[in-house]
Amino acid sequence: MNEPGVMAQLLRPAELRRRGLLMAATVLVLTFLAPWGTDRLPPMRRACGWLAMVVVWEVAIVLVVGAVLAWRRRHGRQAACLGPGWTVAIVMIAAVPAVPLCLLATFRHIPSAATCAVFTLNSVGLGAIISLLRTRWRAGPSEAAPEAAAIAMALADGARGDADAFLARHAPHLAGTQLLALEAEDHYLRIHTDAGDALVLLRLRDAVEGLGAESGLQVHRSFWVARDAAPLARRRGQAWALEFAGGLSVPVSRANVAACRAEGWL
Repeated sequence: MNEPGVMAQLLRPAELRRRGLLMAATVLVLTFLAPWGTDRLPPMRRACGWLAMVVVWEVAIVLVVGAVLAWRRRHGRQAACLGPGWTVAIVMIAAVPAVPLCLLATFRHIPSAATCAVFTLNSVGLGAIISLLRTRWRAGPSEAAPEAAAIAMALADGARGDADAFLARHAPHLAGTQLLALEAEDHYLRIHTDAGDALVLLRLRDAVEGLGAESGLQVHRSFWVARDAAPLARRRGQAWALEFAGGLSVPVSRANVAACRAEGWL
């Protein structure tokens, strides 16, 4: 369902710490406000109940977000293009597994249909409000980025880390520079960075697999471009090329034009 690269980035320590802090804050607020009659419960039991439900919802939302990001990448779409409506939609999809589990955790059995309906409406409504507030807090008052966009930023951070590790392993003298592109030269690979290039004995296919799908895009059978390289597009007749400072020009094959447009490069 999810691409391994996507879920691996969603489970990075930095992303887990961020979500853990947000979960703790959510549990503290709900325990203090005690909605839906939970004020009748002892504080510790109330906190444990909210913690269980928040954890269930968080896991469900992470799985749904991972599936959405993977699906959009397979179809050449950008994760950062998701709007606030996606946040609500993701919460509603996550409710399918989350609500029954929360019902069982709260009532120890499935209650009447009326109770289930009210519980579902309250859960989805509260979940949507919390998700929107959390993503707005992360983005700032002037830019209410959706939850998926916030995770897309974490994916981009992971891609930069992969590029740094790649340079340190295959071109140590270029470690710390920005990876721009990879170019296949027979059985060798030319690594292009903003501080120069290096020729190493490595196949392009192996290098791309090692960097991961989140790090960049293969735009030609002999060229791969880093996702955060920010190239300039140039059209030459019916063909496109991506150009970088320093004179590097990377041709774009016709089959990859749509994917480059989805990245915002063309």
